[in-house]
Amino acid sequence: MLPDVVVIGGGIVGCACAYYLSREGVRVCLVEKGTIASGTSRAGQSHIVLWEEPDINLQLEKASRDLYEELSEELPFDIEYRRTGSMAIVENPADWEAFARTVRSLQARGLNCQLLQNDDLIRLEPNLAPDLAGGAFFPEDAQVNPILTTLALAQAARERGADIRLFTEVTGIALSDHRVAAVETTAGRIPTARVVDAAGVWSAAIGKMVGVDIPVIPRRGHIIVTEPVPENLIHCKIILAAGYMQTLGATTGVALSANIQQTRSGNLLLGSSRDFAGFDRSVNPAVIQAQAARNLRFLPALADIHVIRTYAGLRPYSPDLVPIIGEADSVKGFYIATGHEGAGITMGPITGKLISEIITGKAPTVPLEPLSLRRFSQRQEED
Repeated sequence: MLPDVVVIGGGIVGCACAYYLSREGVRVCLVEKGTIASGTSRAGQSHIVLWEEPDINLQLEKASRDLYEELSEELPFDIEYRRTGSMAIVENPADWEAFARTVRSLQARGLNCQLLQNDDLIRLEPNLAPDLAGGAFFPEDAQVNPILTTLALAQAARERGADIRLFTEVTGIALSDHRVAAVETTAGRIPTARVVDAAGVWSAAIGKMVGVDIPVIPRRGHIIVTEPVPENLIHCKIILAAGYMQTLGATTGVALSANIQQTRSGNLLLGSSRDFAGFDRSVNPAVIQAQAARNLRFLPALADIHVIRTYAGLRPYSPDLVPIIGEADSVKGFYIATGHEGAGITMGPITGKLISEIITGKAPTVPLEPLSLRRFSQRQEED
């Protein structure tokens, strides 16, 4: 039986699309040029964040966290979901007032968060450096295992009838009268009237196959993995420098920030870096050294902990740091689900649900207009 929808990409976004579509009875074929979670989804950390602006991102994050609560119960195996909270830390007193204003703004919009003075910070996390200015605690943030989540979504989609084809690369998309007609792959032609481009950092290349310009490029990030450490080293399992948010907007050089996350197995994942290096996923030793020093500044106890490996991955970066979700105006049946940068793990479930709602004609969970591809051309016209 021919598929109603072909989903391109076996990362967390593509697998979430396949899951939510198949749950609605849609016949889905997912094609992935490697294995499930072999790209960006295998290279991330574990944070489900609820406080990244602008407002549309806050809406996506909240909706996705609610879905994670459901998925942790309904997926076929454990995805290591747990609500741990997160802590953002201000290093310098000079930055405290600006950070406090941001937190109060989030509170005014209904976000559950609490400002922490230095004494509060050290009382909660005694192993932190004692001279930090303060921070904030976000109790509703959570953790998940990205690889297990992606695999579980794929398995659940398969159990609901999805056809998942691995090691199958898309070579072209056939159109008929500006409508999707088929997907050409290394394993043959797949006739279909709908395609979801969930190819992450490769989504722009898929868009070119149908003449759609998708402004997404790869942005490299490094991760340091330590040996398992005691649970009481950090009580809040996600600790990051408040300056992390500023690195999102950096467009030149290497942007660094401290980001410490402890997995359920006890290992620490130490981030984070951002640089534009094309599709180069090689590890830069100088970046690793600088990244380690940045995390050591906040958690001096890291000096006694062994590193067991390092790796780098690529984030799908969009120019305004907001994902692109919806149908392309110029090609009927071509849907886009990409551009999440470092929030793909957080927003994967809601992206999949939105794509399912669009295709099945249901009312969207969050507004779609701020996520549309056309926003970029509209801004160019305004300029």
